Amino acid sequence: MKTPYLIQRAKFGDNDFKKGIDSIISLDYMGSSEFEFGAIPESLRNIRSRINEYTYLDVPLGNKVISVFCKDEQKSEIMSYLKELSENTIHLKEHSDFHTYINPSKHDLEWQAKRPHNTDFWWDLDNDIMFWKKNPEFEMKFKSIISIKPL
Repeated sequence: MKTPYLIQRAKFGDNDFKKGIDSIISLDYMGSSEFEFGAIPESLRNIRSRINEYTYLDVPLGNKVISVFCKDEQKSEIMSYLKELSENTIHLKEHSDFHTYINPSKHDLEWQAKRPHNTDFWWDLDNDIMFWKKNPEFEMKFKSIISIKPL
């Protein structure tokens, strides 16, 4: 697995007026051109072209559980991958907000008391991996649309 650089943040959402994955997540504006010029659709094409090689994992991390959608060949590395992201030891193009969800500092907790944590879903565009806060309802929606190509 490559060291990630582009991790797209997103929020769960019911966007019935949209199709495909955009109907269940709202992507954050990342602020860098690397996210704007085709990395997202390219990653989605990569995933869909190898969809039979993908699996779902529930990974306990601290007192949280993260659901992961990754290739079978990536399973053995997922725990260390998520741990590194949660410790904020990987240099990313833009902050992922993952470490503040898994290991919030006292300042993060004070900030989140005023403004609840905003990111539910992360998409590693370099490794074609998606992961999210454990949520069975979201996972059912995700499973129903991930392999369906939009019209």
